[in-house]
Amino acid sequence: MTRIVFMGTPDFSVPVLRRLVDEGYDVIGVVTQPTAQLAEKGS
Repeated sequence: MTRIVFMGTPDFSVPVLRRLVDEGYDVIGVVTQPTAQLAEKGS
C-alpha cells in the first residue's frame, strides 16, 4: 500500500484528499496552512 503525507490548502485539498482515501491510499499525515487571523490581514 502506498503511504502518503498530503500537503495542500483546504479549499483545493478536500476533494483530492477524499479521492485518495476512496482509492485506498494510506494517508498517514496531512499538512495545511494555519487559519489566517483577521488582525494579520489588516482588517
